[in-house]
Amino acid sequence: MLKFLTLLAVIYLLYYIVKQKIRNRKLAQQGIVVEQKGLRPITLMSIVMVVMYGGYMIYFFLSGSSIP
Repeated sequence: MLKFLTLLAVIYLLYYIVKQKIRNRKLAQQGIVVEQKGLRPITLMSIVMVVMYGGYMIYFFLSGSSIP
């Protein structure tokens, strides 16, 4: 399940990046310069992935599960 959520997050990130690039190009053609503020999408996604996999690892070790 976790790998499907990761795949969906990566696909959405790529969609968002392409959409932003197209939007910024259209605005640049009109002479409007867009400054990027705040966290970049890839930074935000990496933080979410680290928290998600870290939480899963803690759950796995605390539940005492073992791989057969």
